[in-house]
Amino acid sequence: MPAFAIQPDVPMQGRVWKFGDQVSGDDGIIDFSVVRDGFGKPFNEAVLAEMCFRRLNPRFPKEVRPGDLVVGGANFAHHNHVEVSAAIRLSGIAAVLVDSCESGFIRRALSQGLPVLTVPGISVRVADGDVISVNLAAGRIVLADGSPLDAPPLSPHMLAVLRAGSLVEALRREFQGAAVA
Repeated sequence: MPAFAIQPDVPMQGRVWKFGDQVSGDDGIIDFSVVRDGFGKPFNEAVLAEMCFRRLNPRFPKEVRPGDLVVGGANFAHHNHVEVSAAIRLSGIAAVLVDSCESGFIRRALSQGLPVLTVPGISVRVADGDVISVNLAAGRIVLADGSPLDAPPLSPHMLAVLRAGSLVEALRREFQGAAVA
């Protein structure tokens, strides 16, 4: 996974990569047909990072920086496998903010250590390249013009998964602690 850690208790600031409504996870964010033969096997991280958002913005794989943010419109990342979330996280994205998405996308992203916040109306309030801040624990976004926008904050369990870096690591820590107790 990426070399940088997401610190969910500390507000983060990042540059926005904005995408629209009805963005398909498997046929837009990534090209699932390229990676489907590896389904159930370890990810080819280089391939996932290189294809991430390439169909929608060919500059993305080369210009994305660790800590950048993705803003998506309605029904963002529909029809997605876990490779979609892995590709976004592997590309360096620190969080995804969407008008709406499937709950499955939120769960799969969280398993990869990628926070997703549903923030209705965010896609009309930001522009590509804006620098905004996000407080995952409080559910508070501060837009480029300084105006606040609120979203439901992440639950304590979701924050614990993000602190650990992934669901697998959070479970590993939980079971190690339980074995000691």
